[in-house]
Amino acid sequence: MSEFQHPRPFDAAEDLAASHNGPILSTSFLSIDNLFMNFLEEHRVPGLVWGLVDGGGLIHHGAYGVSESASTHGLSKDSVFRIASMTKSFTALCVLLLRDQHKLSLDDPIGDWITELRFDPQLDQIETPITIRHLLSMSSGLVEDDPWADRQLALSPEVFQAMLSNGIGLDLRPSTAFEYSNLGYAMLGLIATRAAGVSLADMAAENIFSPLAMASTTWDLQTMDSDRLVAGHSLCDNQWVLEPSLADGAFGPMGGLGSTIEDLARWVTLHLNAWSEQTPRASLAIRPSTLREMADIHRVMAHPRMTDPDVTAQGYGYGLMIAHHRRLGRIVGHSGGLPGFGSRMEWLPDYGVGLVALANRTYAPLSDVVRRGLEYLVEQGFVTTPTREPSQDLQRIYLAVNASYQDPENYQSIRDVALATYLLDRDDDRRPPNFTTLRDHYGRLLSVGPIIATGKLRGSWTLDCEHGSFTVHAMLGPTLPHKLQFLQIVKDSRSEVG
Repeated sequence: MSEFQHPRPFDAAEDLAASHNGPILSTSFLSIDNLFMNFLEEHRVPGLVWGLVDGGGLIHHGAYGVSESASTHGLSKDSVFRIASMTKSFTALCVLLLRDQHKLSLDDPIGDWITELRFDPQLDQIETPITIRHLLSMSSGLVEDDPWADRQLALSPEVFQAMLSNGIGLDLRPSTAFEYSNLGYAMLGLIATRAAGVSLADMAAENIFSPLAMASTTWDLQTMDSDRLVAGHSLCDNQWVLEPSLADGAFGPMGGLGSTIEDLARWVTLHLNAWSEQTPRASLAIRPSTLREMADIHRVMAHPRMTDPDVTAQGYGYGLMIAHHRRLGRIVGHSGGLPGFGSRMEWLPDYGVGLVALANRTYAPLSDVVRRGLEYLVEQGFVTTPTREPSQDLQRIYLAVNASYQDPENYQSIRDVALATYLLDRDDDRRPPNFTTLRDHYGRLLSVGPIIATGKLRGSWTLDCEHGSFTVHAMLGPTLPHKLQFLQIVKDSRSEVG
């Protein structure tokens, strides 16, 4: 053991690239660095590495502290940490790739693949068979098992299979609620191995690690240069205690991977680009739609610790956690915690940016500082949502509405682009919006803003007039040719008239 000391000074990292969000992002690096440095000292962490990521890769990183408490060996973007439950996202993608290859179905009962599996005979008859989908989405009914499962990483396949044949109990009825299960992801690893005919490690290497050039990501840490391996620590009575590094085993699919900031940046970039309409599809055997499927909420989490009033929904996808936030939009990510390590990766698909952080202290609570970093980038305007090119259909509506405002007596321009249902029930004089009334209130049109498209069939724009401004919200119908279904006028609070 060694006495706790503050780590050595910050080892400044180079800025690797300009973000697609613009060069202004570089001015935010110091503030992000300060967030993480303050975290390290507040939480007494031996070492910490973090990375800022966009659709082009790692754009900035920081490394602070030491790899091992009794040494002066520093950290870098190439330092290999155990990433714990962040592993689940890789296991989930392997299972989904097997689904895409028609080698399994997510609705297969797990007993079809794990024939030796037995359940507690005292359980009531399970009316809903547990499926692969249930395991992926943490809705199998298996009990939460972090304190037990974290020590099972090195369990041999033979002992694991004997454990399953000896009997497993359930906490909840399958498909009724979220409950986090590491055992479920160990089972997924076994299912994937049997469906693929090769080990999960070999499948991940061929389909994910090698194509993405993630050369430092592995379940077998013995293959890595020992100088790059980071030691895990716990703090006991103000003394650092080194945690033993557990070997790869049957529970590796739930939390056994080792990786680096640089490799994980490539992983986050892959997921960010799956949501980008501007980014061409990479030459990988991974469908962008499969990556987006991972980041959908498949099981809602009624989480008592969810206290952020801006989070409107939270749930588990496939190997990823998802939240919907009033200001940040969709948030995707996962935490990791093992004896000796804590980690967090999180990205904002709407803004095309993400943060990853790795620490070498048991269960280092990185979620809050990572979220604060992303909030800072958005709130300060360092990142913005990409502009969607408006469809030709939206542009037709745009021109027609603007023409009707300029000449309220000529309603024909709206009639030409509207669905019949829009024109029913009320005559022109009583149908909102009444362009004559609008023109009387707001006066002569001065300028028209661009269309802000939220989809191919939805958009809004602002008209600036003599006496104020208002915003037009338009929604087109589903049938071809697309015509106007709904139109709403929202006044600018700064306008002179209501």
